[in-house]
Amino acid sequence: MHKAAPQSATGTIDNHIIAAMRLVLAASGLLIIYIDPAEPSRFVAVTHLLLACYTAYSALLYALALHASSYLLETIYRWVHWVDVAWYVLLISLSNGTSSIFFFGFFFAILVASFRWGFISGLRVTLLSVILFTSVGLLTAPRSTHFELNRALVRPIYLLVLGYMMAYWGGHELNLKRRLALLKEVTTLSNPRFGVDRTIGTLLERLRAFYDGDVALAVTHDAGRNEYHLRRVDRRDPEAGMKPSPLPAHLAQQLLAVPANQAVIYNQRGRWLGLGPRYLTIHMLTGTRSTEGETRAAALAATLDAKALITVPLQYQHEAVGRLYVTTSSQRFDESDVDLLLQVFEHVRPVIDNIRLVDRLASHAAEEERQRIARDLHDSVIQP
Repeated sequence: MHKAAPQSATGTIDNHIIAAMRLVLAASGLLIIYIDPAEPSRFVAVTHLLLACYTAYSALLYALALHASSYLLETIYRWVHWVDVAWYVLLISLSNGTSSIFFFGFFFAILVASFRWGFISGLRVTLLSVILFTSVGLLTAPRSTHFELNRALVRPIYLLVLGYMMAYWGGHELNLKRRLALLKEVTTLSNPRFGVDRTIGTLLERLRAFYDGDVALAVTHDAGRNEYHLRRVDRRDPEAGMKPSPLPAHLAQQLLAVPANQAVIYNQRGRWLGLGPRYLTIHMLTGTRSTEGETRAAALAATLDAKALITVPLQYQHEAVGRLYVTTSSQRFDESDVDLLLQVFEHVRPVIDNIRLVDRLASHAAEEERQRIARDLHDSVIQP
C-alpha cells in the first residue's frame, strides 16, 4: 500500500480556495433567493432549509481545509465533487427543474473534479450531471404553460460540451504539473555514490510509477564487446533494474527491431475521445509521423504482454546505444509522452556523465595512491 504523497504548498492553497468558493456559492445562493424570492416558486421553505444546510456543509469543509490532517482531507476530496452534484440535483428537483437557477452549480463540481483528479474524473462528473439534470429536471419541472422547452434542451448540451472542455483542460493542467514534478525529481538522482547502474534503475522505476505501468525496461548494446544487457523493473520488484543482466542476442534483436531513429506508440484499444492514437511512429530527426508497421508493434506488445506500450531510442554521444520501453494495461500513450521521455533522458544524461567522470577520477586517484605506496615500499627495501 502506497502512502499518500504530501501536499505541496500550492496544492494546499488550491484546496483552501476551492473550499472558500464553495462556501461563497452556497451563501450567495441563499442570499439571492432571500432577496428575490421569485425562484423557487414551490417548496420554498424546504428549498431554503436545504440551501442553508448546504451552506453549513460548505462552511464545515472550509474549516476542515484549514485545520484537518492531510490524510482526512485526501479521503474527503475523493468524494466531495460527487456530493456537490447530489446537492445541486436536490435543489433542482425542489425548484423549477430544467429552468432552475441552481443548474450552474454543476460546473463547479466539474471544475473541482477535473482540476483535482484529471480528465477521466471530470468526464464522469460531466456525464452524470447531464443525465441527472435532464432526467430529474424534466420529471420535477412544474406542469404549466410557462415550461421553457428550449432551455430544457439547450442546457444539457451546454453542460456536456463545456463540461468536456473543463475536464480536458483540467486533466491537461494536472498532467503538466505531474510532468514538471517528474523532471524536477530526476534531477535529484545526481549522487555519485549511487553509481550508474543504481541511477538508471531508479530512473526506470520513477518512469514506471509515473505511468502506473506494469514494466519499464532498457535494452542496451555494448558495441565493444558485442553484448546486450537488460534492465527491467516491474510492480513486484521495483529494484530489479539496478543490476543489468545479459540478454540473448535473439531476444535483443526482437526488442531492437524498431529502427534506431524512431519512437513508437501502440495502444491496443482504438482512439477514444481524443485520448491518443492507436498506433504511431515518430521519426526523431525529421519529426514525421507514420502509421506503418503496426503489425511489428503488435508483436512487440504480445512479447511484452502489454495492452499499451511506448518505446524511444536511447542515445549516448549522438549514437544509438539501446531502447527504452514502458508498458501499461491501465492507461494510454500519446505523442506528448515521447517528448517527455526524451526530455527525461536529456536531464539524466549529464548526471550519468558526471557519475562516470567521478568514478574514473576515483579509480585514477586510487591507482595513483597504490603506485605511490608501491614506490615507497620499493625505496624502503632498497634503502633500509
